[in-house]
Amino acid sequence: MVFLSHRLATLLFVASCTANAVGIQGEIQNSAAWTVTGATGKTLVLLTNLTQGKIIGLGTLEGREFHLTIPVTFKPALEPLQACPGVKSSPSEPKTYIAEQLMLFYPTQNAVALLTQADDPIDPTRRAQWMYSDRAATVKGRCTGLNTYYDLTLHVGWNAVMTVSEPSRFLVRNAAESLPYWVITKALTPARTLFPNVFDGK
Repeated sequence: MVFLSHRLATLLFVASCTANAVGIQGEIQNSAAWTVTGATGKTLVLLTNLTQGKIIGLGTLEGREFHLTIPVTFKPALEPLQACPGVKSSPSEPKTYIAEQLMLFYPTQNAVALLTQADDPIDPTRRAQWMYSDRAATVKGRCTGLNTYYDLTLHVGWNAVMTVSEPSRFLVRNAAESLPYWVITKALTPARTLFPNVFDGK
């Protein structure tokens, strides 16, 4: 298994992980925001694609820290990146898949809260997500008519991708530094009703 640490004081490493499961470790900076009255048992940490209703990775929260695993058996539903007109991929356009959302889930209370990896929980200028690519590729350029720029180098497998808001532009690039994790919602219930495609009776 390959472990990718996302601690605030360490660098973030991106690895090609087609042959091994991927482990993601992190620490939640405001874990006290996650409170569920009368809750017992473990809190699960889920890496999800809400659009497709998929649980990509699963782990547990221990204190402020978590470790989740994306299994080798997970086969992402890949689609051409198609960033925007003006942005070019070389040597060819990759097919990609985005892990959109991290969640905390308390199964016994049917409660969930959303997590983000960003420089600030309320007004972030940098935010990280995971993107799977089927091939090595560089993605560079400016979106036609917009102040959105791409400067990505993708490896085969899972890549940490960061969106950066700057005063005069919006940049999509590789994650060059680690960002903290934050709870950004209160506990939401009933989780299985609010996110039926994700839990689907689980």
